[in-house]
Amino acid sequence: MKANKLADILGYQLDFTRHAALRSLNRYLADGPLGPASLTALMLVRDRPGCDQTTLGRAMSGNRSVGMKVASKLEDAGLLERGEGRDRRSKGLYITQDGEQALARTLRRHARAEAVLAARLAPGERETLLRLLAKVCHAIHDDEREARATSAATGASPATSRRSRSNAGPPMTV
Repeated sequence: MKANKLADILGYQLDFTRHAALRSLNRYLADGPLGPASLTALMLVRDRPGCDQTTLGRAMSGNRSVGMKVASKLEDAGLLERGEGRDRRSKGLYITQDGEQALARTLRRHARAEAVLAARLAPGERETLLRLLAKVCHAIHDDEREARATSAATGASPATSRRSRSNAGPPMTV
């Protein structure tokens, strides 16, 4: 599809909307116990107790080092702890009681930000939008996987994003 105007470029519209949503979320979370990244991390750890730093980093569109940084910050704040992992070499991440409390306070603020995002959507459109966004993300993931496979077969280095280089998959449904 040929796009002649910015309003017709899907990637531009997604990026513009993402930035607007993040500005709104930051406004609602300001002066609260958690920012957007910490909120995401604690939700993942709460919903997947014992996950490791690599899983956390990938869920945050990064890699193990991203997961390690976020986990260390939250551990230093007493919001999560490292414990027994899936094997002897890994450490699992677990939310603490203080983490649960901070998460509950932040989710109340987050709900107000979500309401703003959906304010102009008709009934059912929120769910439709989420399904469509997941389709877009899966299409990108499929394209990145194909590019990695092609480069592996030819020995060429693909021009890939940081997300592709980290072997991250589509966003996790938490």
